[in-house]
Amino acid sequence: MNLPDKPYAGDDPDGFMTKDGFIDYLVGYADAQRLPVRANITVTHARYSEAQWHLQTSAGPIQSRVLLVATSTYQHPNIPESGNLVSSIVTISAADYRHPDTLPPGRVMVIGSAQSGMQIVDDLLDAGREVLLSTGKAGRVPRRYRGSDLNYWYDKLGLMDRRAGNLDDPRRRWSGQPQISGWDGGHTVSLQKFHRKGVRLLGRYTYCDETVFHFGQDLRENIAAADRHSAEFCRSIDHYIEAGDLTFPSDAGDDPMHDPIDDLTTIPEPDRIDVTNEGISAVIWATGFRFDYSWVKANAFDKFGYPKTDRGEASAPGLFFLGMNYLHTRKSGIVYGITGDANHVAARIRSYLKAD
Repeated sequence: MNLPDKPYAGDDPDGFMTKDGFIDYLVGYADAQRLPVRANITVTHARYSEAQWHLQTSAGPIQSRVLLVATSTYQHPNIPESGNLVSSIVTISAADYRHPDTLPPGRVMVIGSAQSGMQIVDDLLDAGREVLLSTGKAGRVPRRYRGSDLNYWYDKLGLMDRRAGNLDDPRRRWSGQPQISGWDGGHTVSLQKFHRKGVRLLGRYTYCDETVFHFGQDLRENIAAADRHSAEFCRSIDHYIEAGDLTFPSDAGDDPMHDPIDDLTTIPEPDRIDVTNEGISAVIWATGFRFDYSWVKANAFDKFGYPKTDRGEASAPGLFFLGMNYLHTRKSGIVYGITGDANHVAARIRSYLKAD
């Protein structure tokens, strides 16, 4: 928690803030800074003309010399085509999931094994639900390694400061987050641990035909990809410690790499599942999100529909962006990294208004 001029000041800096605690933090920040927040207003259209941005909103029209878009990139759940799935099966996105008790009795199938999918499976298991999980190639990292939280290591290794230009594919700006959880105080999650707890692991979802879901035969590849990601992360930390001749505790052995599944070939890998025969009552799509800036009428977006900016400043007059993935660095899209970007964008807005 690192908003400008208000770093986290609680008594558990390595802990995990609750939803209500985070809301209190934001409300307290707005009150302390005397920010004129207007909540529960939907903006549907923004167009620049006559030296003003003209916004159409649920509270009526608004005009402003500057428009700063800080909506992040999670506008629409990216749910694959599910064909003519029978209506008796409850289907929701990860964004709509709230609690196991809101789902009908029966088994639950989660599609997607990145951060949200793994956390939802964790929650369902804690409630005693039977779960099937369709996996992908999302990486995995231990929650803590050699005595420190992974975010400590992300910072020390310079991973938080990586830029989009360092990526081998620009689409990786929106790739799924690694398998990790801060739930219940923070702990390592993995496909191996879920397998041992009775989760039925499946390959990547391909398509659905009425009651039958089809999957690729890539489960073992997906488990191996997650393991490689974790192993590379841990090796990078070990090298950092050795290169700096630093003193840190030895590995506590929390990473499932230390307790692998003896024989992956013993895990059945069906290419299809009939949800009716399996007693599945609900399907949760944890398959990411699509961003949508179509309401901003400006020539300021790349071929993917993503804003083109110079660290938040678009080429269109008076148009700025903040809080996006890789706006400047990897940490630009999270609260931890907002201060540097916010200060820069605020300075550019002041310069724009003075020159206008």
